[in-house]
Amino acid sequence: MLFRTLRLLLCCWLLSLGVGLLGADRAQAQTTSEERAYQQRMQQLFGKLDRNGDQRLQRQEVQGQAYLERHFERLDSRNRGYLTPDDLQPGEARSERFFSQADRNGDGRIDRREAEAHSWLQRHCRRADRNGDDTLDRQELRGLSEQRRR
Repeated sequence: MLFRTLRLLLCCWLLSLGVGLLGADRAQAQTTSEERAYQQRMQQLFGKLDRNGDQRLQRQEVQGQAYLERHFERLDSRNRGYLTPDDLQPGEARSERFFSQADRNGDGRIDRREAEAHSWLQRHCRRADRNGDDTLDRQELRGLSEQRRR
């Protein structure tokens, strides 16, 4: 009887472990499919908004699109005054590109002077700086991006 109970408990534990792992895989697959769906929606929206077909969205072309109007400056991380399809890429690629551009001296950290070129980053720099060293590394910037997404 004890052996059957232990065997049943072991089977239940293994089953729950398997379901947990499947759930993690499913969550990852869902995240990937969500990113793909987001990218497709952004490409379609970009095509509709790019009235002159120059592969650039000027401020006047995004009027009426609340999200793009509100986040234009942040998405235009190179301060060019327009957005390209690359600027609308999901999280990781955009974050990495932004970090490389903002880290002007190439030391792997964004200090306060480098953050001054990006007003949205300057506003949130103190909150993102988790270790209090007055600089942001890639991980801290990723954390800020995740907070903003939520």
